[in-house]
Amino acid sequence: MTPHDVWSSWNLQPPLVAGLALAGLAYWRGTAMLWRPRGATRTTPRGVGPWRGAAFACGLLVLFAALVSPLDRMSEQLLSAHMVQHLLLIVVAAPLLVLGSPALVIGQAMSPAWRRRAHRSGRAKPLRAVVRFVTHPLTTWLMATVVLWVWHVPSLYQAALEHQTVHVLEHAAFLGTAMLFWWTALQPTGPRRLPRGADVVYVFTGALQSGALGALLVFASQPIYPFYLHRAAGWGLTALQDQQLAGLLMWVPTFVIYLVAAGALFVRWLRVAEVEARRVEARAAKVLAKVPPR
Repeated sequence: MTPHDVWSSWNLQPPLVAGLALAGLAYWRGTAMLWRPRGATRTTPRGVGPWRGAAFACGLLVLFAALVSPLDRMSEQLLSAHMVQHLLLIVVAAPLLVLGSPALVIGQAMSPAWRRRAHRSGRAKPLRAVVRFVTHPLTTWLMATVVLWVWHVPSLYQAALEHQTVHVLEHAAFLGTAMLFWWTALQPTGPRRLPRGADVVYVFTGALQSGALGALLVFASQPIYPFYLHRAAGWGLTALQDQQLAGLLMWVPTFVIYLVAAGALFVRWLRVAEVEARRVEARAAKVLAKVPPR
């Protein structure tokens, strides 16, 4: 397959395209329900502001670019293109989707009967125990890390490239664990599972994993994945150069994204600490004002 053939190829599998379309429609319907005017009042956002809707829409567009656009066919020719596909899923689409608060919004798109049924199921003790375990910060961090490393083991990576079902499972694992990771770190809604400051460490240590994996690919003395041995030549690259480019993509841009996220969480931590300090000072001043002078 030549580069020209790749750029004109799209992955228009009906289940994939339909899934993206249904997610977008469900989110749109949920947003319409949340923003529905009450009586004579005009429409105002309730629970989800416009920027969250924009984040979710951008997340779906990134998924489209990663899985439907010619990048998907290009990933069969170049390891570096395949790495771009994975990075779009893990560090671009996942945090954008999480910031859109999809559980809150899409839950509104369900019928009242389904919402009541889901609420009753969610109160079951066994299910609550499972949810608490799966959403624990240590669990989400470990799942994201293990999935990242295990799927880059040569035998599994090769199997994903050779078998479509395994490839779909690989992408689902990357996106699912990444969404849990970013949901734990960013916590757009609901009670926080990480204290301020701990979320900075959580994201920074996640960055170290991608950096280590990228460095491993960059400094390897020979190609690690046999699948790409004779495919990169058509793009003017040797297999080792293609692998080094893939490692740099995993190392540098990904590390920067994690650091920007950690920096934003650090700034938010400082702002919250400042607000809390002012509240403490205000309460202390009120107490002192009530104390009669001697």
